[in-house]
Amino acid sequence: MRLADEARPVLRDLDLVVEPGEARGIVGRSGAGKSTLLHSVSGLVPWLHRAEVRGDVFLAGESLSDLDPGQRAHLLGTCLDRPDAQLFLPTVAQELAAARRLHGDGADVDRIAERLGIDALVGRRITELSSGQRQRVALTAALAASPRPVLLDEPTAHLDSDGADRLAELFAETRTAGGSFLLAEQAGWRLAAGAGAWSRLEDGRLESCDPPEMPCFPPPPAAGRKIILEARGLTVDRGGRRLLEEVDLELRAGEVVLLTGANGAGKSTLAQVLAGVRKAVLGVVICNRRAVLMLPSAELQVFAGTVAGEVTAGDRSHAESARVLRRHRLDHLGARAPWTLSRGERQRLVHASLDLLRPEVMIIDEPGQGLDPEDLRDLVRLIHRRAEKGRAYLLISHRRELGAAANRHLHIENRRLVEVAS
Repeated sequence: MRLADEARPVLRDLDLVVEPGEARGIVGRSGAGKSTLLHSVSGLVPWLHRAEVRGDVFLAGESLSDLDPGQRAHLLGTCLDRPDAQLFLPTVAQELAAARRLHGDGADVDRIAERLGIDALVGRRITELSSGQRQRVALTAALAASPRPVLLDEPTAHLDSDGADRLAELFAETRTAGGSFLLAEQAGWRLAAGAGAWSRLEDGRLESCDPPEMPCFPPPPAAGRKIILEARGLTVDRGGRRLLEEVDLELRAGEVVLLTGANGAGKSTLAQVLAGVRKAVLGVVICNRRAVLMLPSAELQVFAGTVAGEVTAGDRSHAESARVLRRHRLDHLGARAPWTLSRGERQRLVHASLDLLRPEVMIIDEPGQGLDPEDLRDLVRLIHRRAEKGRAYLLISHRRELGAAANRHLHIENRRLVEVAS
């Protein structure tokens, strides 16, 4: 399969079989074609994304090649790499009702909603939910298709530890009942035994591999003493709900701090308040240095027509831009449009462009999203190099393993910040 305007095929003579009762996970470097593979099975390629495709997709022995994505939706469950883009209705209740209509009255929507912990969100509007809560809603709608095959792209990207554990349990239960899954997942260790078989996509081909292991990170450099960002007595609301009360936070020069919390606890909202893009109900944020915020949705922070254009501005030389692209493993993508990149590639691109601003404070919301383990290790090494020169980082993530790379680990609990012992 070769995408339009691409010289080389993304997938080559690829054969894949998923049996009833099987959950097969796909790993590979960001940009290897994992999402493209799922899009091909779901019908988005070539119906919506122009491509030259050879071969066929079969479901229970029947070819799906003549069916568009809408027709395949009745035969497959899908939750692709932007779950919030699959939510179209105003409320959670309406989204769940739509899943029942799509997959039939026999769909076990209520049980799945309870197992994923969204039964308490039924009366809420989608726009009031956190990214992790929206992902849980999208996953509920997708899993309701079972025992039909279900396609999942980075299903744990926004889930807290509780959500990932609940999803792994649902996988096991569904497989026992004959359901099957095909999923691309960079943090497969978060699903434990939920996926039983794993394959690596490399050079357009699949090979069986061992289950992915959690990466290890080096310890951070010693932090300085000078406080460059300070928050006092913050009280934060969103959508009429109180998220945080009387929060105090200090961030020192050269310090790397990890912030975790349950889905909906207020992590991203706090990040926006600290960056100055949202106001707190009470309290004050003092930051006399340049601070930048990297959003969890990288596509919201790309503006140029090409990858090279994103890192070429002002008085930057061509040589400097080229070095940045090489540093972030983007040099071969300079002429590509940012919206054609994989999630991990876009994540690296946005970090590269923000890094060039040379801020004294960088707040990164979900730094590991879309990044394969090696790319995440590279990012951590870069963060540590910048920290050695005095930059402060606040990393907001559900990936608790990043605590090893941070000077401090803070957790939101009962609307307050508590420090987690190392």
